Amino acid sequence: MNRNLKVEIFHSFEEENEAENRRRSQMSIEDRLKEFAILQERRWGSDWATKPIEKVVSYEKTDW
Repeated sequence: MNRNLKVEIFHSFEEENEAENRRRSQMSIEDRLKEFAILQERRWGSDWATKPIEKVVSYEKTDW
């Protein structure tokens, strides 16, 4: 686990996007793939590659 974590506060989404683009441009392809795999597992679980994703739609009715 990375213990050198840092928190940044941004004043706009554009500023955050620029910082994220700079961060990613400094990553190797392998590091990008590792990060993507972590996000996939976080979203769909550890067996995301073998078990089909259940497609679910939700909606909400409002009076206005």
